[in-house]
Amino acid sequence: MKKCFFLRSQYLSVGEMQTLLIPILFLFLSFFASCSSGSSALSRLPALGQSELFVSEEIFLLKELIPVTNKKEIYKKNLFVGDINFSGGISREKTIWGEQVVTKQIEFLNETGVKEESLNTVQAIVTKSFKSYQKFSIAQPTKLFQVRFQKDFTKVPDEGVDNINIPNEIPEFKLQTGYDFKGKRGVLLIPIVQYSYSHNAGWFNGQDWGCMAGVRAKLILVWIQMETKTVLHVEGLESKQKEFQNTRYNYLDRSRNFQKIWKEIESLI
Repeated sequence: MKKCFFLRSQYLSVGEMQTLLIPILFLFLSFFASCSSGSSALSRLPALGQSELFVSEEIFLLKELIPVTNKKEIYKKNLFVGDINFSGGISREKTIWGEQVVTKQIEFLNETGVKEESLNTVQAIVTKSFKSYQKFSIAQPTKLFQVRFQKDFTKVPDEGVDNINIPNEIPEFKLQTGYDFKGKRGVLLIPIVQYSYSHNAGWFNGQDWGCMAGVRAKLILVWIQMETKTVLHVEGLESKQKEFQNTRYNYLDRSRNFQKIWKEIESLI
């Protein structure tokens, strides 16, 4: 006996059902493909036309491009690169947006080692991802950008136990009008590490319940038009990992965890 299916008070044969499903499946796959293709950083980049494409020879740390040197302020603005050690429990600090939980004691460790590891990793990612770009050396990088920070109070799924300070401060970039590109014309990509850190269990600013150990990193890609000295596009790509228990990473474990999150960031390009 031929099998039939009941649909809207009508009986359809198996063959008719298959015919009906084919266009539906096609539409579904087309929608999925369009969503996937729009999820990468490069897919969101505005059309660059026939512009020559350049990429900075050097990877920069955001904290080195702005006039902030105090370590606690660098940490507060989510610009730290290194290992963070929390201790001493919590205290409450009055801020302009209310009372906020903070860790009593914070040690900032191994900044040189994590900086070197992060810059080397990002350099490898950039070299692999932007093979068609020409190399460009940036002179006086501290005079390149005016950077202002926009506080972001957007709720996140792990609000209260996230491994980043809140409010998150989102950097906004504007080129200094007097910066000289030595007559070069075209689009220049500048990769910037905003933060890259490991931490033990503790409280990031404003995270009421604290979190276990983890690692977190963020890479910012800034495309600029050299002849007009305008910022064309900015992408912030980040990844994080948190453990289920408190731990103090040894060098090998921390490096492995950093490699995992940098690999994820690479996949977002």
